[in-house]
Amino acid sequence: MERRTFLTGALAAAAAAHSAAAQTPALVLDFPSWQAEEPGVSGWWKAVIAEFEAANPGTKVNFYSIPFTQYVQQLTVRFAGNNAPDIVHLPTRNFAAFASQGWLAPLDDRLARTDILQSWTPLQSEMKWEGKTQGLLLMGYGSLLYYNEKLLADAGLSVPTTPAQWLEAIEKTTKRDQGQFGLVATSIEHPNLVVEAGTWVMGQGLDWLRQGRYDFGNAQVVAAVDQYRRSMRFAPPGMNSTTGRQLFIDGKATFLRDGPWVWAFVARAPEAIRPHLKVARVPFPHETGGTSNSLHMPANLAANKRELVWKFFELAASPKWQAEYVVQAASPAPRRGALGADAAARLPHLKLVMDAAASAVSVFPTNPALMEGYNEYASIFGRAMMRLISTEEPTPAVMAGLQRELERAVPLR
Repeated sequence: MERRTFLTGALAAAAAAHSAAAQTPALVLDFPSWQAEEPGVSGWWKAVIAEFEAANPGTKVNFYSIPFTQYVQQLTVRFAGNNAPDIVHLPTRNFAAFASQGWLAPLDDRLARTDILQSWTPLQSEMKWEGKTQGLLLMGYGSLLYYNEKLLADAGLSVPTTPAQWLEAIEKTTKRDQGQFGLVATSIEHPNLVVEAGTWVMGQGLDWLRQGRYDFGNAQVVAAVDQYRRSMRFAPPGMNSTTGRQLFIDGKATFLRDGPWVWAFVARAPEAIRPHLKVARVPFPHETGGTSNSLHMPANLAANKRELVWKFFELAASPKWQAEYVVQAASPAPRRGALGADAAARLPHLKLVMDAAASAVSVFPTNPALMEGYNEYASIFGRAMMRLISTEEPTPAVMAGLQRELERAVPLR
């Protein structure tokens, strides 16, 4: 009896141990992202992760959120402390700052064994640093103009197709006494100010640089920035991207210039507002946009994790999940042909999304010095734009001060 009891107890203990082992993953891949709770795209990530975990028993992906405003700083601290995440998700504008430190692994050999380079958008070329591909582009996009059709109609206006028409519509649909604004846009010190101001400049065929030198004093550039400044007079102060989007979907603003991912926010608008919210091209001669975000492998990733992380990249890049990315994130996937005919018929706004991405001019710098020092560049630029929209300092003086500060802090080469 004692032996039977002992065996029964041993078997129960073994079963319990086996059950605990089955519940405890043998390996965890650390994956922070600012998109972990973002409507639309977070659902795509979680679905990819679920399939990956099912295909790789014993492996779990720890996917969690870090706010965008803190994201790059936190990852920089982690890399500097030799504590990088296993799956590295970056805003592509910050890619060079990480690559230049030797923190990212080259992927050329792995990519050569796939169809990715042949099937991807040409913007994948921006994932190279010193001749080596060190990332997989997840999205390059064109900006879109979201608008409230009812507020325009109430003012007797149609959808603007030129910068002048847009400025007029922004002004005429602002009714501050009713809490209604012609525009919502980032109006606090924030990396998005590079995009907000850059849209008015690059959208009119201009640039911050000329012949490899800063050109903020150029009369045409100053005039375009002055238009941006005028538009911000009719936007509420203290807005970040999240609060601005909410104000728009609540029906309190006529226009929101943003990326294609905002469609998921628009879909959550109140029932009385939702039918009035539409999307169109941004009213400039040139589409503006840029590379958005990308996946990377840390250079010092443990050997037992490298193949798993690459499998995760390949799954995200597969035709199935690229097609789902377009639908779930309402954003242009980098794989050509990702928008199928059925999806295009069901969701006609996605064709506008894909067309805008195909012709977009980047608002982000491509000069190597600015790419490597992007955080410093964006910080200085953001402070100057805050002076522009919150003080009476003349626009030429603000731009001259910006140029002097950048020439000292981020010299071009």
